[in-house]
Amino acid sequence: MEKYWEWFCSIPGLYHAQQETLLRCFGTPEAVWNAGERELAHLKERGCTWTAKIQKFRKEISPEKAVHMHRREGIQFISREHAGYPERLGPLDNRPYGLFYRGELPEETARSVAIVGARVCTRSGKEMARQLAVKVAQAGGAVISGAAYGIDGTAQWAALEAGGRSFAVLGCGVDVCYPAPHRELLDRLSRQGGILSEFPPGTPPKPFHFPVRNRIISGLADIVVVVEARAGSGSLITADFAAEQGRSVMAVPGRPQDELSEGCNTLISQGAGVILSADSFIKTAFPEYQEKKMQLSGDMALAPAEKLVYSSLDFYAKTIWELEELTALSLADLSGSLLSLEARGLIRETGHGCYVRRA
Repeated sequence: MEKYWEWFCSIPGLYHAQQETLLRCFGTPEAVWNAGERELAHLKERGCTWTAKIQKFRKEISPEKAVHMHRREGIQFISREHAGYPERLGPLDNRPYGLFYRGELPEETARSVAIVGARVCTRSGKEMARQLAVKVAQAGGAVISGAAYGIDGTAQWAALEAGGRSFAVLGCGVDVCYPAPHRELLDRLSRQGGILSEFPPGTPPKPFHFPVRNRIISGLADIVVVVEARAGSGSLITADFAAEQGRSVMAVPGRPQDELSEGCNTLISQGAGVILSADSFIKTAFPEYQEKKMQLSGDMALAPAEKLVYSSLDFYAKTIWELEELTALSLADLSGSLLSLEARGLIRETGHGCYVRRA
């Protein structure tokens, strides 16, 4: 049952290898919950000193209490035995036994692109990440990343601002804001995508958590894109996982003498695809996008006011007051045009009084 899986995956300080040992010994999470003290003591004698964590947690938190605590905080859970568990993670031998999440999980039918790179990056690197994310959002795809500083956060913000969806895989609990200045980003992700983690709620970020979570970032993606990366960076770990998982890997090249290009150039030398521009990437990753774009931008029978409003919008949200200033239309004409364009499926309202073009 899911409540036992949720309890099992909530035990603080237990990682995948220890969970695997428990399941080999007891078979199911329910059996772990019902295990006798003598059985756990036997494991401890065999070197599994971490069984004390199970005993302590079992005394304090029941499966029912764990579920109640999480739902009260807006945290959902899904085990890998559940039919709704992400299909992309299914083939992974070391897939998480469960995922905690806020918001939603990535849609199986939507193509996903992981955009990752250096935390300390260049302005041009950020701009490339932004352009790629906007194109993915326009094409109807989802951006997967880690909500970190630099390339990750830039790409995710851009996808959200373009009206798209984005999902962050965290190296801590989903109730822990890390990095702290990204609270607004994490809140927005939970409303316009999701944040997820295999680590129990309350788990603090630790350095060794991030390489581990990278296998989930690559696992949830159809394509992994590295924008800027030093040699030996975490982004290259994500790319390695992607290659092992049979995912496509692409990278943005740079000058050989640039430290931030070293990792990307190495990936390309090893066979990764080359990204020369966001436009060329999207044609490769979303071949149907150009046809869809042409259909949307065809000769539409729009009234002059509707054409003016449509041409004033792009994939970054504008308020009705900004549009009023840009178009010089009366509020009545502007509102009517927005309603007409929305009914045609050409634009969408992202928030109260804010509009963007549809991809």
